[in-house]
Amino acid sequence: MTEASHAVIRRSRSRIASAIGLTIALGSPFVLPLLPGHEHHSITDARQDTVLLVFEWVVAIVILAIVLFGERLPLRSVGFRAPGWRDFGAMIATIVGILVAGGLFVVMTHSTDPGRLAGATPEQIAAVPLALRIALFLTAGFCEELMFRGYGIERVAMFTGRLWIGGLAAVVLFTLGHLPRYGFSLALIGVFIIACFLSGLYLWRRNLWLCVIIHASADAMGLVVGPALHSHIR
Repeated sequence: MTEASHAVIRRSRSRIASAIGLTIALGSPFVLPLLPGHEHHSITDARQDTVLLVFEWVVAIVILAIVLFGERLPLRSVGFRAPGWRDFGAMIATIVGILVAGGLFVVMTHSTDPGRLAGATPEQIAAVPLALRIALFLTAGFCEELMFRGYGIERVAMFTGRLWIGGLAAVVLFTLGHLPRYGFSLALIGVFIIACFLSGLYLWRRNLWLCVIIHASADAMGLVVGPALHSHIR
């Protein structure tokens, strides 16, 4: 067999690995709700939260293994790059955009009650062990961004030849992936807004760490900072 034939086989195997990885990355959020007792995820259910943590880390590890050993590509291929000053500038601009859009969303929908958006009151969230809440926002920041932004956008773009199609797929599937928790509620619109900004940031800078930081920080506000401030004020 010639070297050219070997190269064709390697490319074919790599594309198969990518197709499997893409199915896992974008499809996994729709698998967990199929398990008994997980049809509707509640942030206040510690057992469900623990299962979610394990599930998302298993998916993330599988995706990284596919990148390194199935596709035989560097982690840069899914956005793991050292950020520079321009990246941090883009991240700050994105955070400002999210805050402005979020403020307009609250004003337009009169959604001043955090419990109405989060699906749980600050008191209910605060009742969840702090260590579990910290694990939740760190896991969501890393694992979900790897699934949807880093791997999802890059591999959809690889198959379609259009980066924007990857960004669109990430926005739609990330939003729909939160249906089991929020249903068709105002909270889902908030998820959609954040998904648009995160996908836009990734398309702009192709740096996954920026999206991880913003996603984790946003979840930390809802899971840790918000309940703590509410308890202090009360």
